[in-house]
Amino acid sequence: MDYNIIVHQILMLFLIIFVGYVLRKRKILNSELSEGLSKLLVEVTMPALIISSMTVTLDETLITNIKIISLITAFIYIFLVIFSNTLIRFVSLSFDKKRVFIFALVFGNVGFMGYPVLDAIYPELGIFYGIFNNIAFNILVWTYGIYLFTARKNEKEKIQWKKLINNGIIAIIIGFILLFSGYRFPVPLSGAIEYLGEMTFPLSMLIIGSSLATVSFKQTIADLNVILLTITKLLIIPFICFAILNQFPIPEIVKNVTVILTAMPSAANTVVFAERFEGDQEFASQGVFITTLFSLLTIPIFVSLLNFFG
Repeated sequence: MDYNIIVHQILMLFLIIFVGYVLRKRKILNSELSEGLSKLLVEVTMPALIISSMTVTLDETLITNIKIISLITAFIYIFLVIFSNTLIRFVSLSFDKKRVFIFALVFGNVGFMGYPVLDAIYPELGIFYGIFNNIAFNILVWTYGIYLFTARKNEKEKIQWKKLINNGIIAIIIGFILLFSGYRFPVPLSGAIEYLGEMTFPLSMLIIGSSLATVSFKQTIADLNVILLTITKLLIIPFICFAILNQFPIPEIVKNVTVILTAMPSAANTVVFAERFEGDQEFASQGVFITTLFSLLTIPIFVSLLNFFG
């Protein structure tokens, strides 16, 4: 990896986040517009990005790496569930805040923020490998994520299997068909899909910047539980992942993509689920805000580590 180029690319993304922040403060972006852009991102541009990123030619190396990253991702999510449930026993929080705390530790912003960062570092295959993490994310968030907010609260809400069928999953299925069949869409269609996919990066950064403008920094930084969440999510967990993976002869791109995605801030779904299932929405917003804000510093740290030990 060329470290200087990578840092410049990441800084470009973070500058767009700042633009989103300013636009929200100046009320050029409001909650309704941000919500509309989020829907556009989730329903259109991100699925287009997934499809365009999976139109690669498979070879033996890619197939091997797919198997490795899928296996590693499964183990990481199992570890995160066990680790977060163990850690929460030593933290004094209400039931609602505990659910948010666990959710925020397990689920990272691997789509909105992960894809643009991966594309900045590995423009050829970064998103392609990141998709396999996102598959596990989607399955787990709509099963274990639902369970987290509904268990022991006597709610009728069950695991929402239907939610597993969304535009992102449909795009992944289409992508796999293209990947393994070798079929390619006609140029006008493939070009349109590619252009739509490229809109994901600036849109996602603007949306993140807009969301940061809605939370009080002073109030958030004063909550020690939010600080614990931030340190654990942005430093401890990705460092554990980095230290363990560095002990094995894993292909460099697989190791780096895995560590980078583990270093992502808490998922925006944390706030969405807290609101939907009557969790502590304020605590969720604070957690997503502060982890996203400080990830602007911690992500380059882990990129540096990967570059130094690569």
